[in-house]
Amino acid sequence: MYIANSKYRFVFFIAFCKRLLFLVVVFISIYSCKKTFTSSQFVDDKLVVLAEITAGDSMEIPIGKTIKVGNSGLIRFEKVKEATVIIKDASSRSYTLLPNWRPQYLANPATVFTNRRYFRSNTTYFIEINHPTLGVVKATTHIPVTPKIIAIDTSAEIYQGKEVLAATITWQDDPTLENFYIIEGLKESVKLSRYFYYTGKRYNYDSQEGKVLYDRIKNIPGIELLKDTVPQNIFTRLNLFTEDINSANSSIGNLSNPFRRIFFTDLSFSGQNYKTKLYLDRQLFIDPQKKGRVRLQLKSASKELYDYLLVYEKYKTDFGTLPSSQLVSPVGNVQNGLGIFGGSSRRERIFYFDQL
Repeated sequence: MYIANSKYRFVFFIAFCKRLLFLVVVFISIYSCKKTFTSSQFVDDKLVVLAEITAGDSMEIPIGKTIKVGNSGLIRFEKVKEATVIIKDASSRSYTLLPNWRPQYLANPATVFTNRRYFRSNTTYFIEINHPTLGVVKATTHIPVTPKIIAIDTSAEIYQGKEVLAATITWQDDPTLENFYIIEGLKESVKLSRYFYYTGKRYNYDSQEGKVLYDRIKNIPGIELLKDTVPQNIFTRLNLFTEDINSANSSIGNLSNPFRRIFFTDLSFSGQNYKTKLYLDRQLFIDPQKKGRVRLQLKSASKELYDYLLVYEKYKTDFGTLPSSQLVSPVGNVQNGLGIFGGSSRRERIFYFDQL
């Protein structure tokens, strides 16, 4: 099993957008049924921003809009084309983001606006979205300093009758700040790419032309078939288990249940090293149909992102078990719109279990 440090693209957040857009539909439906609210407060056209901006990732912001369907009070979401999107940092540097219509973004229910510039840790960012009919939407967030991991120790274990990867994570908390931590586990699909160099040019062995050429020249000294893993921008969230009563998960659900994320604040260990043990369900670790690698991540998150995702985690736990009247919509930080514009920085370890 190979372990390495790495960074992954923001594309996984597309799946997160789909789930949050679904929840927004649920929330709007709930509130539109309450006598103290009118449907127009929630289902009239609104811009929806669902963006976790992460240090080291390029600028990619999913933006959609709500559309009322007939007189039924139902809504759906549409992509936006006319919006002007500008991000500024605390030093007044300004970046214009344009809609990106590449195939990797087409499945997103929102339009993904992009810029090749990368977000930086310990930096405050401001976003302003100007739409010709929906007005101006603004939000602000801060990307925290990258968390400092002391150690990650892993072992194969059995937990609740399941094969799991047990991971003990120790990190150092910054005493000068109020910190919010999130732990996530992802399976990233990859494919094996085979290639070789000939006369200074790279050739793809997996193409018909490349294979024919390689078979012809493979005995020439210096010709070598190389291999590399190519990310497919397809991510699957892994179930996590924790028994840590200091986690915020202990207040939103039964710790015997799986979670999508594990949450911590530093209220009880400010300025100290903190150690926690969690368990990743290995069910998807080895999959002949979706070969890939496992990413275990410790994130330091802005408060608004932490709060939003914590409530989202609660909905994923409670939805279907509590009456809808007891559910409360997450409060985002998007002015004149819906959703979240939140910052994070991360450390991660990568594990290979599939035979690639």
